[in-house]
Amino acid sequence: MRSNTRSRTLRPLRSVSLQDVGLGGFGMSLSRESQGLTLADVKNSLTLKNVKEWLPGFPIVRWAPRYTLFDLQSDITAGLTVGLMVVPQAIAYAGIAGLPHEYGLYSAFMGCIAYTFVGSAKDVTLGPTAIMSLMVNSVADPSQFGASYAVALTLVCGCIQLIMSLFRLGALMSFISMPVISGFTSAAAITIGMGQVKHIFGIKRHVPRPFIQCVKGTVLGVVHGDIKWGDIMMGSFCIIIVRALKYMKTRVMKWDEDNEAFPPPRRVKVARKILWLTTTGRNALLVLVAALIAYALTSQNKGYLTLAGKMVKGFPSVRPPSFHASLPINSTTSKVCTVGTPDCVVANRTGLPDMLADFDVGVISVPLIGLLELVAIAQAFARQNNYVVDPNQELFAIGVANVLSSFFSSYPVTGSFSRTAVNAQSGVRTPFAGIVTASIVMLAVGVLTPLFQYIPMAALSAIIISAVADMVDFKILLSLWRVKMVDLLPLLVAFFGTLFLGIEYGVLLAVVINIVYLLYLQARPHYSWKAAGDLVVLRLQGGLDFPSISFLRQVMADIQQEMANEEQALSAIAMDWTCIMDVDYTVVLTLSALQDELKRKDIALLHAAMEPPVLKTMSAGIAGFRSFPTVREAASQYRVVNLAEATAEVNGEKTPLLTSSQATASSGVDDGL
Repeated sequence: MRSNTRSRTLRPLRSVSLQDVGLGGFGMSLSRESQGLTLADVKNSLTLKNVKEWLPGFPIVRWAPRYTLFDLQSDITAGLTVGLMVVPQAIAYAGIAGLPHEYGLYSAFMGCIAYTFVGSAKDVTLGPTAIMSLMVNSVADPSQFGASYAVALTLVCGCIQLIMSLFRLGALMSFISMPVISGFTSAAAITIGMGQVKHIFGIKRHVPRPFIQCVKGTVLGVVHGDIKWGDIMMGSFCIIIVRALKYMKTRVMKWDEDNEAFPPPRRVKVARKILWLTTTGRNALLVLVAALIAYALTSQNKGYLTLAGKMVKGFPSVRPPSFHASLPINSTTSKVCTVGTPDCVVANRTGLPDMLADFDVGVISVPLIGLLELVAIAQAFARQNNYVVDPNQELFAIGVANVLSSFFSSYPVTGSFSRTAVNAQSGVRTPFAGIVTASIVMLAVGVLTPLFQYIPMAALSAIIISAVADMVDFKILLSLWRVKMVDLLPLLVAFFGTLFLGIEYGVLLAVVINIVYLLYLQARPHYSWKAAGDLVVLRLQGGLDFPSISFLRQVMADIQQEMANEEQALSAIAMDWTCIMDVDYTVVLTLSALQDELKRKDIALLHAAMEPPVLKTMSAGIAGFRSFPTVREAASQYRVVNLAEATAEVNGEKTPLLTSSQATASSGVDDGL
């Protein structure tokens, strides 16, 4: 019979050097400790090779030397396509963030430039997204603190992400499961979409941001007739056109010229290319048509539409973010108030501590959500296009992008799924396409800004609603119901928490519940046991460490109680350690005490099939500790009747768990131990 355990061998002990405790990357050791560490030693150790081992690299040095003219042509095509897409999206997303529309454009170019040099995924494009815009509105609250807080949040977010990359904390994304991501994304999409309905109806009154209040305010606006029919017609028309073009792109245009029996004529190829560009750049086309209609009506002094309004022309000043803001505070309650009300004074919020206090949990949630979006998108397209991305490199990339973007009046950026998908479909070859996309955005900022004032708000809201509609995923509910119902819990917590508590709290609450559930599973490992005569064979089928050791005590007590209830004698409990790969100090102490307790009851505690690292730890903590290669050999000393039944039927197996030779070969434990 073939063993189902993994072979693990003990590694020889070695001397400890400075490399082992964290400075080995710089080539220093303790070989000259008697002479002391000189400045020359430090300088000699800072070689390029050693620094590269610790600092995230620049992937551009790997693909730039192999860059070809064909790569340039493909990247220019993809960059232009994404550029036409990002300009209207950026203007619209700035509205979600509660910022003037030009801030969306400020956020759309520096991230693309930075990612070209430090990003590891060729398909990814950085910039403003719907979810990140909603988080900025919730955390930085530009309606109260102004745009300065949103820009400062970008710098804080980037610094935190860079610190995380230094400690290689990209693995934290492993604690955010797919149900949590799905629940959070769906709730955020519903919140974003609901917030745009007011622009579709042209509601003039103030509609609060929280979901419940937003629904209530929108309904009251419609009921009281506070609407504009021109906005309703424009918004409905734009939604229909955008969805129709999207349907045409994803469902109708499925031809594959490479697999066609006869190559199509040149005019057919040109027509297909024009149709593809039209459907891909549908947002830009829609904004252009809507702006022309709005301009024609405005020139005739027809106020049928609500327009985006004037935007600041030209590039923003290149300067570090300001940590200063003024806002009205009630001198009695210390809460934000309305100017003119009793006890309301204008207070100055200066310095980073005040700003971090105002950000609250957003200091944690914004960097994590930004990283989550980027890594999820990068890994998805890496699997699709057969390349590998490093989460820590992506963490470094988004940190650099946010830090640099903050000097150009940007709010936090991350990866965009829709634009990344278009980038990949456009045949992008390298991250250089981001330079082309950034050039289009900078052209819009420098030249076209005055023309954007004619864009109808209903058209921008239609673009946003169409974008977030595909983010709502209800199919996963049926999948989880069939596959594993318990995963519905974190999904529902993330969904309703994001919807009702706020976007920054919902995802953190769901992640905490996910981690608690994982710890519960760790503390309650699966086990099975079988009695044969006066011997009980116990096998734990999970890890054994300090959270689960109290559970093991309870299992032992339950076994003794059940044997007593059945009036069966119990002389030994043989623990099968086949599935246990590691133990800690608490386990060693508890097992030692448990062994003494059982000995006072004339019950022997036997150990078998123990892995070498586990055996080494147990032997170091318990004097005279002994483990047998197999359960059979451990029990043979007690002459137990029906031993074959005990060793074969644990977990319902019909064959022996391990033969002596197999256990010895798999664990490396000699028969004499």
